[in-house]
Amino acid sequence: MPLFEADPSHPAGPYSSERLFEWSMAVMMIMIALTLAMPGDTFERSALRPIAALGATEENMATFYAVVGIARAFALYMNGHINNGRVFPSGAYIRAWCALFSAVVWGQLTLALFLDAFHANSPSLNIPVFGTLTMFELLSCYIARRDAVRRKDTLEGQIEELRASAAASGLVLTPKPRAHGGEATDA
Repeated sequence: MPLFEADPSHPAGPYSSERLFEWSMAVMMIMIALTLAMPGDTFERSALRPIAALGATEENMATFYAVVGIARAFALYMNGHINNGRVFPSGAYIRAWCALFSAVVWGQLTLALFLDAFHANSPSLNIPVFGTLTMFELLSCYIARRDAVRRKDTLEGQIEELRASAAASGLVLTPKPRAHGGEATDA
């Protein structure tokens, strides 16, 4: 049983009330993008130099964070509204990919701070913070992927039940042929 019941009247979709961690990660990615876009050299700080040494620029990272954060927020908003199984890409798959990208980001920050701790002979308090974010983002990725599979299975099960019920009533359900533009034909 879920912690919160799905609220069909929720403005961000009937299943968004259960996705508060994912919402916070999407907002965090957008806020980090805005921070990196501000004047100044954030990567110049000693703990973040390993990321800059990999060739990442603040502009590239800000763009990446903004795209992932906005895509994830959109998928969360549309969660429950996107008809999974018939409309691609589904919201759950977008959520899974964004959670994976987020986990990579938090993992890189954890690694950068971990390496910096060896040089400074002093660990950063942000190592467990970013490490925890990495682990929970991987869990969010797993949950979103499981949601995608469950919804597709549920949709296919509902279609089979509808066919069985129609067959019991003596009806045969067949899809109409589609024209090239996606409109149904009158055939």
